Amino acid sequence: MGDNMEMSEYQQLFLSEAEELVDSLNRVLVKLENEPDNLSLLNELFRYSHTLKSMAQAMGYDNMAKLTHSMEAALSLLRSGQLKLQRDTVDLFFKSMDILRAIIQGVKKKKPEKIDVSSLISRFEGIASDVSDVSESKEKNRVETDESIPATASEPQAVRVPLTRLDSLMDLSGELAINNSRLLNISQGIDNKNLKDTVAQVSRLVSQLQDQVMQIRLVPLEYIFAPYPRLIRDMAASENKEVELIIEGSHIGLDRTIQEEINEPLLHLLKNAVIHGIEKPQQRESLKKPIKGRIRIEAKRERNHVIIEVSDDGAGIDIEEIKKIAVKKGIIHEEELLSLGPKEILLITTSPGYSGAKKVTETAGMGVGLNVVRTKVESFGGALSIDTNVNEGTACIIKLPVTMAMIQTVLVEVANETYCIPLSLIDRTIKVASAAIKNMEHEQVIIYEDTVLPLIGLRQRFGFPLQKRGAKTDFISIVVVDTGDKRAGLIVDSFSGQQEIVVKPLTGVLKKLKGVSGATILGRGKAAFIIDVGDMVSSRG
Repeated sequence: MGDNMEMSEYQQLFLSEAEELVDSLNRVLVKLENEPDNLSLLNELFRYSHTLKSMAQAMGYDNMAKLTHSMEAALSLLRSGQLKLQRDTVDLFFKSMDILRAIIQGVKKKKPEKIDVSSLISRFEGIASDVSDVSESKEKNRVETDESIPATASEPQAVRVPLTRLDSLMDLSGELAINNSRLLNISQGIDNKNLKDTVAQVSRLVSQLQDQVMQIRLVPLEYIFAPYPRLIRDMAASENKEVELIIEGSHIGLDRTIQEEINEPLLHLLKNAVIHGIEKPQQRESLKKPIKGRIRIEAKRERNHVIIEVSDDGAGIDIEEIKKIAVKKGIIHEEELLSLGPKEILLITTSPGYSGAKKVTETAGMGVGLNVVRTKVESFGGALSIDTNVNEGTACIIKLPVTMAMIQTVLVEVANETYCIPLSLIDRTIKVASAAIKNMEHEQVIIYEDTVLPLIGLRQRFGFPLQKRGAKTDFISIVVVDTGDKRAGLIVDSFSGQQEIVVKPLTGVLKKLKGVSGATILGRGKAAFIIDVGDMVSSRG
């Protein structure tokens, strides 16, 4: 049992490192394709290939070991100058990367595919056989090149830990924080200085522990960015376009759970940028643009959020065209457009009715899938915004919480129940007189900052009886929320303060609950739901 468990852990570590090495091979190969004589890139490829070969041999994965050995042999010829990098050789390397990834995925799924690598190995051997009469001077140069790459040993600065253990550690620290809050409440009712001092010290230590665990969960965005250069290269080739991908901020840390969720939306945005944003070379030339289009992914940290911007220097989006399509398809009334700014109009393209219309979205330079992007981003407390200029390009900006494990919230009371609203989506909390609330088209509204703000009663939304009110001078508590393009006021009974909470995902039948995205345990040991602001605002009416 112990040996099996140990082997399982070794295999997990191997798979994790192998995937990273294949990503690195793809990344460097994309660069090498544009700089075929760059010796440092060839050396880097050789090192990655050699490391992967050694690991595969140690784990007994013969197919992977044989293929990487053939790659290594071809790279040796390229490094020595005996072989020049040609397009067909680049394609052969890329095909090998795909096969290596397929082998790794097969092992991960515990369904190893019998992938035949003999044809690829034969092609590499064919390249080697074409190189003959290697001179002694070239052999000497090859050896000198090898010696110029120092292989110094250093103390390990990091260790690999299975993600399941980090999840377990996060859960335990969360439970500790919850019970610490309960202990704080209990100690407040006991007149004992030593107890209060000890509890205060424990609270500080628990807070520090949670912060450290959260930092450990943060994974550099390189984790999902690594495959993008190869993907862009392949997509651009299939579209007969020339595209350069620039990545900045890949060192920024983001909760690995959010990274897994955000990968699909980012791929949608990249695909739209290549297919619908970047123009064909002839068109770019006629517009006096560089023939090679440019797509940029930039990540940066802003306090408790990470901002990821995907931009291109392509065709841009015609806002007037969006207006015509939105009105024609009945997504919005023409009069409503008058009160919307450019960014709000651009976000109309994320509505299901608009995003599902393939032809019209292509006409407007957007492509299908923006509804998927926005829905996914908002599902974990993020926000999407779009900026554009015709013939200059488009930028899609995603704002994400750094972690989903702990978030700052405002606590509100509704029918004697406590709910949590993510602070990142709150504009402000206000109290207004009952008389200020008006009815407009079967909807309650107030005038807020010179605009009409729709109201959503949480009692009605959750099926509680309406609160009895007295005179017209009564004041109503409202939480003004902002999802990027839409604002609304959530009517609550009262405010209970602000608190950082440990997020617990909903399971079983609770996952089907509308209007809530998770739950937590408050200091008194009471459970509380987390309001899904995006769902509330988008489904009002």
